[in-house]
Amino acid sequence: MKDGNDLAFRCIYNRYWKRLIAYTYNILNDKGLAEDVLQDVFTNIWIKRKEINVTSLENYLFVSVRNKSISQFRKMKFTTVDNEIIHGLNLSEESSDVIEMNDLKHSIKIALEDLPSRCKEIFYMSRYENYTNEEIAEHFNITKRTVENQLSLALKHVRGNLKKIWSTIPSILFYFIG
Repeated sequence: MKDGNDLAFRCIYNRYWKRLIAYTYNILNDKGLAEDVLQDVFTNIWIKRKEINVTSLENYLFVSVRNKSISQFRKMKFTTVDNEIIHGLNLSEESSDVIEMNDLKHSIKIALEDLPSRCKEIFYMSRYENYTNEEIAEHFNITKRTVENQLSLALKHVRGNLKKIWSTIPSILFYFIG
């Protein structure tokens, strides 16, 4: 794509568009604005394709869309009615926790997609299927120490990606809280 291959660009667009539009719509709750945000993000990627150095395209796209959506959200002016609606929402701490947990799970899933397949499988077996390290070692016919090393690598990778993804959260909260 860096060399101007529009076929590669179209493949990226077609692969991620549906998920990105749903994600953006959930943030903005306006289909037209969501489409505008995606158009802006993909246009910027095409324009800056030679300068962009991305290790995880999916993470880059979702973070770009989220940031652009927040920027768009800031530009929208709230009316008295909008403020009344917002203050009328009764979001319990529990629903907020569920939303945060779903966001965290999604972020972890995105981070795991970059891992080699065996490392990813070991992580899933350990963390989601509750296999012991011994059981995983036996399943893959590898040593327990190799399993531990793979889990350590996976956790470092996930933590690093979560730090990148979630580092913008305090600034977002500051904007909304004041």
